[in-house]
Order: sequence, then structure tokens, then C-alpha cells
Amino acid sequence: MDLPLIRIINSGNLSTLQAICRFGFSDFGIPKSGFQDRISAHLANWLVGNKRFNTLIESYANYFEFEVINDCSMGVQGACSEIRINGQSVSLDQAHHLRVNDRIQLFNNTYGAILYLAVAGGFTVTEVLGSTSTDTANGLGGLNGLPLASQDILKGSKFNMPRRMRSIPEGLSSRGYFSKNATVHVISGPEAYLFTKEVIDNFYSYAFLLSAEISRVGYRLTGHPIHADSYNIPSKTVLPGTIQIPPSGDPIILMADGPVTGGYPRMGVVARVDQPILAQLRSGGRVRFLACLPEEARLREANQRQWIEELYHKKTER
Repeated sequence: MDLPLIRIINSGNLSTLQAICRFGFSDFGIPKSGFQDRISAHLANWLVGNKRFNTLIESYANYFEFEVINDCSMGVQGACSEIRINGQSVSLDQAHHLRVNDRIQLFNNTYGAILYLAVAGGFTVTEVLGSTSTDTANGLGGLNGLPLASQDILKGSKFNMPRRMRSIPEGLSSRGYFSKNATVHVISGPEAYLFTKEVIDNFYSYAFLLSAEISRVGYRLTGHPIHADSYNIPSKTVLPGTIQIPPSGDPIILMADGPVTGGYPRMGVVARVDQPILAQLRSGGRVRFLACLPEEARLREANQRQWIEELYHKKTER
């Protein structure tokens, strides 16, 4: 039986329910959705004993507040600088038992952009096309396919209290890779041939400014226009991390809810292992790109996946 667990008081900016990606529906124009920063999401779920892809809250809010309707346990990771329970600050990197009528405030004064809030057992929402993740453009998943709003009530399992409290092992907090400026690795894209060597060299030399135009669809960069020799290309498949160059010259990096096809030249693709770093960059931050080979990116991703898997199998409870 599902129970009402929390009532949102202040949802902040762009808060949604996210979980595993929605695979296999790109032919129908459906994006993958899912976690923008899967490392922070996995750590939040781990704190409360969940599986890695249990449904949780992803929020770009600098302030998020809710009250507890039924006892539950929560884990918070990502861009959160302070957690207050009934006005009292508590540890950022451990799970917390919450009681009826508790009031929780989450603050973000970090360099990161996105916080993740998990409850033991996960939030209970209807699965749509193989995932509970919210796709607001198509109105799928989450809470009626919409961003979360004040007064929304989220439900969860009655078996929502883990046996033991967990704490993030020292040095593994997701805040460790937040920075005002970021460097990410890029695999060359299919239309790289449309750019001169000078333009490509400049692309990998400049530090681009992340504009205020950021969303789960895409991040726009400014400061150093990049121009292709031609923009007359047919629409092609694109994925999260794809760097497109429109005629304006301001690169656009597609994110989790980005379109599945695009007609702009694809300069490159941000390596999947670095996409959490990119996702956590705030507006006004700067990003540099480093060229890398696909095999290098795959090796780094395998190492990243390994330490997450080891954490999930390690007995670090107390």
C-alpha cells in the first residue's frame, strides 16, 4: 500500500521526478529523460538503501521546502549546501529519519546546479513507456507529466524505513566535482569536417560561458561564436551530450530531455562520464573542452561505474 509521504511547500525551479532513462522510443520523438547527474542521484538513493534507479526528486532549486505527512527516511545529494529539519542544521552526507509534521528545508549555495532528494523505497508514480521519469515536453511520467509545484503530495511505499542509517564514505560526496568552471571531454562529431582546423582549434582553446538559457532540454554557451562552413545538412540523430552549432555560432549542448533529431552540425559529443560534471555547471560558469577518443571515454566510464557498483555492494552501514 502506498502512503502520502511529503507535501511540497516550495518547489523552487524546475523540480521533477526522475528515474531510469526511457529507452527505445526515439523513433517516436520521445527523449530519454532520466537523471541529469546520475552520480548524485545514485548516491542519494544509496543513502536510503534504494536501488540506483529508484524514483527521486531532481531540482534546480536554490531553495526547496517540504513537510512530512508520514514517517520516512531521506537522502540528499548533489547541489545542497545545507539541510535543516525543523530549523536545525543536520549532516549533508547521511540519511535522516523524518517524522510526521517535520519541516525540511534544503538550501543550495554551492557551485553545483542540481540537488537530488530520495526517500527510502522511492516515490511511487506510474511507469510510462518503461520509466517513471518526467518528460514535461510530452507530458509523460512523474506527477502527471508536469514539474513539481507547491502543495503537490508525493506518495511512497509503507516500507520506507531502512534498517540502518547510511553515511557517504569520506571523499565520495558528489559535491567533490562541483566547480565554477569545468573541463569536459568531447568525442569528435559526425559533422566535424564542416569546420576548419582553425575553428576546431579555437573550439578546444576557448572557455565558453554558460548562459542563462539552461534547462533539461539543453545548455547554451556564449562568448566565442563557432561557425561551420555549411549548415545545409539533413536532420540527424542526436543524443544527450551532443554539441550542435547553430548559425548564431553559440554552441548548444543537448541534455536529458533534448530532441532526438537535429539539423545543426554536430561538432562533438560530451563523453557520458563527464555529463554529470556538465549538468552541475551553473549559469555564469565557464566550460572548456578536451578532445578524446571513444575508447578513452569508455574506459573512464567503466571506472566510474565500477566504484558506484562497489559502493552499492560494500557494507558501509552503521
